[in-house]
Order: sequence, then C-alpha cells, then structure tokens
Amino acid sequence: MKFSGDNFISYNEKKKEETKSIAWYLTTHITLYIVLIFFLIFFAWYTYFVVTHRYYIVYGPSMKPILNEQVADNDENSAMDAVYVNLYDKIEVGDIVVINDVSSSGESIIKRVVAESGDYVTIAKSGDNFYLYRIPKSMMSQNSNGEKESLLSDSNAIVLENESSSGYEVIWDESSIYVDGNYTYEYKFYDRFFSDNSLNYDYYTSQDGLKYVCVPDGYSFCLGDNRAVSADSRRYGFISNENMVGNVELIVYDYSFGNRVLEVIKFYYTQVEDFFAR
Repeated sequence: MKFSGDNFISYNEKKKEETKSIAWYLTTHITLYIVLIFFLIFFAWYTYFVVTHRYYIVYGPSMKPILNEQVADNDENSAMDAVYVNLYDKIEVGDIVVINDVSSSGESIIKRVVAESGDYVTIAKSGDNFYLYRIPKSMMSQNSNGEKESLLSDSNAIVLENESSSGYEVIWDESSIYVDGNYTYEYKFYDRFFSDNSLNYDYYTSQDGLKYVCVPDGYSFCLGDNRAVSADSRRYGFISNENMVGNVELIVYDYSFGNRVLEVIKFYYTQVEDFFAR
C-alpha cells in the first residue's frame, strides 16, 4: 500500500494520538490502582489499630508537662490532650499507662511506671525536698547468710525525679516528716508503706539505714510526672498489673477530630517507614 505525503502525515499523527491515549490510560489506571491499594492497606491497618488500641481523653494536670501542659495545677476537670493506648504491647518501666479501678471515683487514671515487680523503692529527704529512689531487681542479690544485698549504694540508686539530690538525711519518724503543701503525697508514701504493720511487704534496709519497700509480684509502682499534684502509688499503693489497660503509644495534642485523624495518619506513615527501613 502506498501513501501520499498527506496521508502519511495523517497516519503518523493518528498513531501518535493513539499512543498518547494508551499511555494516558495506563498511567491513570496504574495510579488509581496504586491509590486503591494504598487505601486498602491503610483501611486494613486502621481496622487493626482500632481493635488493638483504645482512645482516652486526659483530664487534669498530673502528667504535666508531657500531657495537658497548659492545664493549671489546681484544675482537675480540664482536658487538652488525649492518648491512644496499646492494649497488647508489653508494659515496661518508663511507660505511661492507663489504669482502671484504682481511684475511689472509679475513673481511670494515667501515670508512669517507675518500678516493676522485684524492684525496691523509697523516698529520701534532702533539705526541704523529697527524692524517690529505685534499686532495680537486677541490682539485688543475697549474701552467704541469705540476706538481701544491693549492688548499688543509696547515692547510686536510680533517682526517679527530674533532679538529683546532693545528699539526704534519713527520716522514719512520722512526726518529723516535713508535711506541707506539695509534700502531702510523700507523707502518704511513709504512712502507707512504713506505718501500717498489717501490710506484709518485703523490705530492704541499706547500709546507710535507708529503708526500701519491694514491689510485689504482679504489681508496679506508678507516679505522675507532675509529682506535686499527682495522686498515685504514694496514695493508692502498688498498682495491680491486671488493672493496667495498656501503655500510651500515641498522644493527640490539643485533641479534636481533625488532630485525632492527623496523628493517626502520621503514626501510620511512621509505621510504614519503620517497616521499609528494616
């Protein structure tokens, strides 16, 4: 078949248009399939996320500054932030957890795990300040007489406060414990663990005479980050691990529906990045 010059040009133009049309068709369909696959993966992940997480709005100032930083210390009813709690992840020392069935009101509380089963904790006084110390169970041993020994001295024990003390005096007499304003809950600690003879806790007395109480099996010692206004293990005692809903995996600052969705999407992208970074 022969083509004249005009027919040949028309034929080439037609083929170009057909090629463009096919390329556009493939591009749009591939893009749509990719988007569809992405949303299917996201939907599956979100379904899994909803099943394995629980959403809580956080009230009060007990976890400042990490939660509700703008809430006043005397305001127990305001909420600015919210959290997603992982119901199945292992809870470890340092995790923020939501706890049920502890407060007299029956409401859930949110605190940080600062000591686990087998750890020893105490509160020591330095000047007008109190410092909470922890000796991990890995640092405890027994001597040849079967007595407990610590591989850490009091001065080297882990300080569970934002600042460390440069020294302290040991005070066990309730009448001599400094009790005023912010230190009420430190008094509760002594009152609960060292004044009630009916409590059958295990204790350890260091060489310096500082008395530690052991966290029992199946329990944890939990504190709020804002120690001065937090009702926690100093008041309620050891927290049963069975009452812990789970650990906080995602914080929604200035919670609203939009921020809630945004934080979940950001968390999803972080999970995807971590997966492909392996």
